[in-house]
Amino acid sequence: MSEFNPIISEKAILVVDDSNITRNLIDHVYKDKYKVLMASDGKGAMDIVDVMKDSIVAILLDLNMPDVDGFEVLDYFVQTKVMDTIPVCIITGEDAPEIIGKVKTYPVSAILLKPFSTEQIETVVTKAMELKGIK
Repeated sequence: MSEFNPIISEKAILVVDDSNITRNLIDHVYKDKYKVLMASDGKGAMDIVDVMKDSIVAILLDLNMPDVDGFEVLDYFVQTKVMDTIPVCIITGEDAPEIIGKVKTYPVSAILLKPFSTEQIETVVTKAMELKGIK
């Protein structure tokens, strides 16, 4: 009989951003409701999703990160069908029309421009989860 692992059984939100401030803000918003998983780059995000995808109920993904950027992560998520079941919300300071246009070619649930408030985060993530049928 396998041992109970509370980390794997908890619902989690993954925050992928190279900014400590953004990761800590989102952790503050959700720490009482969900396990908050954090990655500071795209490679870390892909590694976490590979192991924890059954526990993750939402992903907040920055576009501009070192090494593996948000678009590479989005490509991976499309390839592995992650976004079929997990809502991905983009959090970015990039508001150039060509960047936003490129983001909209992916099946993302929302785009949230920095700076944002804790209320905006909660509203966007809750709506994205509801659209995927996640409670």
